[in-house]
Amino acid sequence: MANFYVSSYGKDHKKGIYICNIDDQDGSLQCLKHIPTTDYPSYIIQKDHLLYVSYKNATNKPVNGGLGSYTIIENDLILNNNYASSGRSYTHLCVDDERRYLFAANYHFGATASYRLDEDGRIDCKIGAIHHVGLGPDLLKRQTGPHAHQVGFTPDRKFLYSVDLGADKIVMYRVIDGKLEEAPEYHVNILPGSGPRHMIFSKDGRFAYLVNEIANTLMVFKYHEGQFHLLQMLSTIPRHFKGFSSASAIRMSASGRYLFISNRGHDSIAFYRVHQETGKVMLLYMVHTGKEPRDFNLYQDRYLIVGCQQDHCLNVLRFHESIEVLEKTEQTLEIPSPVCILTMENPISK
Repeated sequence: MANFYVSSYGKDHKKGIYICNIDDQDGSLQCLKHIPTTDYPSYIIQKDHLLYVSYKNATNKPVNGGLGSYTIIENDLILNNNYASSGRSYTHLCVDDERRYLFAANYHFGATASYRLDEDGRIDCKIGAIHHVGLGPDLLKRQTGPHAHQVGFTPDRKFLYSVDLGADKIVMYRVIDGKLEEAPEYHVNILPGSGPRHMIFSKDGRFAYLVNEIANTLMVFKYHEGQFHLLQMLSTIPRHFKGFSSASAIRMSASGRYLFISNRGHDSIAFYRVHQETGKVMLLYMVHTGKEPRDFNLYQDRYLIVGCQQDHCLNVLRFHESIEVLEKTEQTLEIPSPVCILTMENPISK
């Protein structure tokens, strides 16, 4: 049995972080504990024995929203502190390798922010934020202004990138003592109307994989020292599908040989093989899930735990890498509005 964490947009007292576990043998799930939160935990990440969370403000009050820090202790989470940041809502976050700074994407305000962490991993103070500019042609008004959706570090650690869904852009930053400095010569303009959401890199750092929420596309780039060169673009949903869908999460297997993308609307996980030399991908097939698979994560490259937000449950898919098979199991667990899944390969106690 191994623990994993689920952030929930459940109504009222049901929202918060759920500590669950998965059985190594059959993929069955259990809920161990619910950690209530005042606001909606939109994304959670782990850094050593600490868990960091970005909050979507559940009120209009400036004392809500922001970010939080927890200590992971076996089957529990101990709150270190919450930092409201004037009521700002954040959708994504990352921490530098030395655990000195935390960076966050503000979707609603269209900005990337940086924070200082203290020696115990608490969020000490805000260093600053940079507002993005730009908009796109989306008819559903998701692109009337900038919407930073994800932040992360490039594999060479030379840049912090911020994926902006509203501006169709990847904004690149240099980081100096926690302060963000724009590097406009390295910004990446994405095809208008794409709505870039999340980006990950190959295990060797040579390729980047960008999932576009609005266009339902995957873009493959060659990456080298801040430069991105488009190699491939393909749809994440079948051509015959005519309903509304929006691409969401993207993950890669530990081997780097397989890529997965979730589709909300088509309600599926797209399963790709990755060519190790060229970085390009080939669709193998798609596996249907519950409604609105907003996020998912892999456990030991044997299972995919999928958070189906509209169905208020988790699905488990079994992954047989040696024979390239991904199949849905009967294993499910009721969780109200799951929006982020965090798996941990090694249990942590302190």
